[in-house]
Amino acid sequence: MKNGYHIIDAHAHVFPDKIAEKATDGISNFYDLPMSYHGRVSEMLKYGVAAGVDQFLICSPATTVSQVHSINAFLASCAAAYPMCIPFGTLHPKSETLQQDFEQLMALKLRGVKLHPDFQNFPIDDPAAYPMYEMIQSAGLPILMHMGDARSDLSHPLRLAMVLRQFPRLRIIAAHLGGWGRWKEAYEYLSPDKRLRFDTSSSLPFLPVEETRRLILHFGTDYCFFGVDYPMWDYAEELERFFGLGFSQEENRRILSENLLEWLAD
Repeated sequence: MKNGYHIIDAHAHVFPDKIAEKATDGISNFYDLPMSYHGRVSEMLKYGVAAGVDQFLICSPATTVSQVHSINAFLASCAAAYPMCIPFGTLHPKSETLQQDFEQLMALKLRGVKLHPDFQNFPIDDPAAYPMYEMIQSAGLPILMHMGDARSDLSHPLRLAMVLRQFPRLRIIAAHLGGWGRWKEAYEYLSPDKRLRFDTSSSLPFLPVEETRRLILHFGTDYCFFGVDYPMWDYAEELERFFGLGFSQEENRRILSENLLEWLAD
């Protein structure tokens, strides 16, 4: 807790200790950005809690089909060991055992699905991914979808808008305020919707305060979640950036935890 607020990091990547540094280095190389941490769960809890974070939405997208089951088992084990963790599992649209993968995810009682089109190399609106979306929609689970990359259009906001038209009950968190490096397009193509939410992860360090406020107000303060994108950014610095946006106490309370808790309870 910080400044009297219950705080949830709605976007945290974690990895088993033995591969955490290698996985974090891979993210650093992909984005050509330095990492603040090393991707270990213990480190996330240590520094996150010290900064005032109370809960963590944890995830780890499968970059290959073979990783799906082990990642989901790992995330479930983290949630069992640390009740403050909210686990979102992973699927891969190119898996030949998608039904079995989904059944495992459901059996482990994971709370949602993390997808990263740029890491997993599929366009969001690829019809080959539709069977996966249908499974997720039928179960009522939310997707935490990586959004945006200036070098690629795999996760372009327009592609997400097309998927939402095809799947009227699909619930999605559009990460990075709807599109990292594609914020103009996110503003243009994505609108407030009862099925659609947004997180602030990996956005606050790049956007001027007024542009961040404009995006959040466009999407709606009841539709946004605070996210850090651990292990990329320092927890204390991200919270300082968030409070510097100048939202009201009620808006802060909504964005920092209440919106996410209510949406997951639906």
